[in-house]
Amino acid sequence: MKLSSNTGSMVVDFYPVKFADGTVSERQVLKIVTFMGGTQSMSMINKKDMQREVDSRVHGYGYQVIGFNTIPQLYNSALACAC
Repeated sequence: MKLSSNTGSMVVDFYPVKFADGTVSERQVLKIVTFMGGTQSMSMINKKDMQREVDSRVHGYGYQVIGFNTIPQLYNSALACAC
């Protein structure tokens, strides 16, 4: 799913996640927040949290659904805590 703020300056993308072995997660999604064309954050969240956030942004802050991201993104769990 792809959400955009009223002004279009903030975009939030949610992608399905694919692991290195080729399996697609049924519980987690990759969330990418972009502001003015620059990536601000990337994180893994569960689908229940994604639905709550989508509802909050659409109904509470006036975001619009502008697309659906269906291509799974490769997730390397070994790099998850490499900060």
